[in-house]
Amino acid sequence: MTLRKALAHVQHLVGSWKAWTQTARESRVVSALPALIIAILIAHLPAPEGLTDTSMRLLGVFAGVIMGLLTADYAMSVVLAVALLTLTLTQSFMCTTSDGRRIECDRCRTVYRGKSGHWHEYKCDPIGGSFDVAVSGFSNKVAWLVFTAFHIGKAVEKTGFGRRVSLALVQTMGKSAVGIGYAICVAEILLAPFIPSNTARGGGIIYPIVESVIESLGVDPQMGEDPLGGFLSIVASHANLLSSSLFVTGMAGNPIVASKAASIFGIEFGFSEWFIGASIPTLLLLFLLSPIMHAYLRPSVDFAHLEREIQRQSRDLGPVSAGEYKLCATLLCCLVLWVGTPYFGIDATVVAYMAIVVLVLVNDVLTWDDIIKNHKAWDTFFWLASFIVLAEQLSELGITEWIGNSLSKSLHNSSPLSSTLTLALVYFFSMYLFSSISSHVVAFVGPFFAAGHVLGCPPKLLAILMALFSSMAGVLTPFSTGSVAIYASQGYISQPKWFIIGLLTSVVIFSVILSVGLLWWKILGWY
Repeated sequence: MTLRKALAHVQHLVGSWKAWTQTARESRVVSALPALIIAILIAHLPAPEGLTDTSMRLLGVFAGVIMGLLTADYAMSVVLAVALLTLTLTQSFMCTTSDGRRIECDRCRTVYRGKSGHWHEYKCDPIGGSFDVAVSGFSNKVAWLVFTAFHIGKAVEKTGFGRRVSLALVQTMGKSAVGIGYAICVAEILLAPFIPSNTARGGGIIYPIVESVIESLGVDPQMGEDPLGGFLSIVASHANLLSSSLFVTGMAGNPIVASKAASIFGIEFGFSEWFIGASIPTLLLLFLLSPIMHAYLRPSVDFAHLEREIQRQSRDLGPVSAGEYKLCATLLCCLVLWVGTPYFGIDATVVAYMAIVVLVLVNDVLTWDDIIKNHKAWDTFFWLASFIVLAEQLSELGITEWIGNSLSKSLHNSSPLSSTLTLALVYFFSMYLFSSISSHVVAFVGPFFAAGHVLGCPPKLLAILMALFSSMAGVLTPFSTGSVAIYASQGYISQPKWFIIGLLTSVVIFSVILSVGLLWWKILGWY
């Protein structure tokens, strides 16, 4: 009996151990351990020349955030909330004293000797001042621009205007497979300025239409790979990424690129500058996308089925509503004011904010409940504002410059133009490491801009290359962003072929950028 009890006890311990290890593997806390380990290790490394202990703590937390976004089973906003709290409690920001000095927050209330030889105290609150910095991003105009644009996108979706535009384009241009591809591209272009989430735009508005078109053409989604389904999926996926690079409001990470370009190079890179720089190469790529994919995948189309499906969906939408007319008028005014910012003197964020107020005041478009319930807008507002704080503090504490100097050492013998192109290409292919375009932007755009600044790269040329490649790099993998994952998950194109097509598309992108793009930017005087 004693032996049996002992064996039973051992079996119980083994079972408990297996249950514990299984629970640990499934635990969200365990998924965050790599991020915690990296953050702690870097934070406690000796500070190299040019950095301080405060800088190392911030760098450690920032590296932990990037790892957390890759491995932790927590929402992006949760990861950022933990990071800001950690930095606040460890006083790892730059504080402002009562007499306007900028010092590291952990030096608040310490004394220093002035030029006169007298001792003075740094008058600031280390914890309170740190928290002021942590929440300062929520007053940033860039965060508000994206936040308001999300609600404009909600109005486009709620009124049915986006779906109506997409169906009309398919009906007008859908006389061939290439024409259907062009219709998808045009729909993305028309919606991109107003819907800053490429996933919401591609997955919430365009994808249902594309999938309906695929089904109406007799493609069985259960049959796996299909040339027609694959053609429309890849065109829609890549059109979403290309259109995201066309406008500063086309993707949530774009304002970070614009903000870093402004802070590091001191250049204006707003709505107009971004669109002018991106327009020629991006529109050419969108023009080439459909015929190139058609030549590669060779789909065939049953247009009789397509026509019936379009008519059915159009009947479901009904006539144009009063809300759609009001929305169109508001959007038109937004575009005029955005494009004419240098003439009207109204900031792009103010224009977007005005649009939201107008859409709430008029009937049949938006309600205050729509704004409250638009959780995607609030979530993006939080993490984007938090990232802006981190990016600003990385610069203030000298980390961005230090990384840039380190990165630039390998290119110190190159010309400014060669350095610019090399940095852009490395940035593009580093997207293989990420499953989020925004995470990729946050992790690398600051250091790469800093390296470009040290190497004497033409500011606007490097800025537009990074702006374009931030979204375009998403073509490389089937997991680069939410909209791409939605199309890739349908199974019309195998995972290996998706990677091959990504490389093919990247060759086309580089060919256009290095020819037409460079010529266009030379004409603009950007290098």
